[in-house]
Amino acid sequence: MLETRRRLLLTMAGAAAGVIVVHPNPAAQVTSPHPQPLPSPNAPSNQNVPGGLEGAGINNQGKQSAVSPLVWTQIKSDSQKLFQMTSDFKDHVEQTNLTSTLPLPLIKEAHQIEKLAKQIQDHMKNA
Repeated sequence: MLETRRRLLLTMAGAAAGVIVVHPNPAAQVTSPHPQPLPSPNAPSNQNVPGGLEGAGINNQGKQSAVSPLVWTQIKSDSQKLFQMTSDFKDHVEQTNLTSTLPLPLIKEAHQIEKLAKQIQDHMKNA
């Protein structure tokens, strides 16, 4: 009885080893090129700066310039004008009966407001 068990275990172990040798891991057979690692989104933009510091202790002179007073005055006056135009537009919308067609002067006024806002935005980007 002991001999039969031993023979049964050896037969099963041999069969299992044969199955493993004949059918190796299918993932190991796939020969694909190794994927390239993606750059970390947290990596510093300047490769000369150690990670996580983002230029701490390095002078940033010349990179950040002050807004000229002339441009700032222009932005302030345009902003005041934009505020006045939007207040007038709001008043006109409240007084208009919008159950009929939309009045053309309101559309033109909204377009002028949009142009002025875009102009202010461009001044601020270029400042």
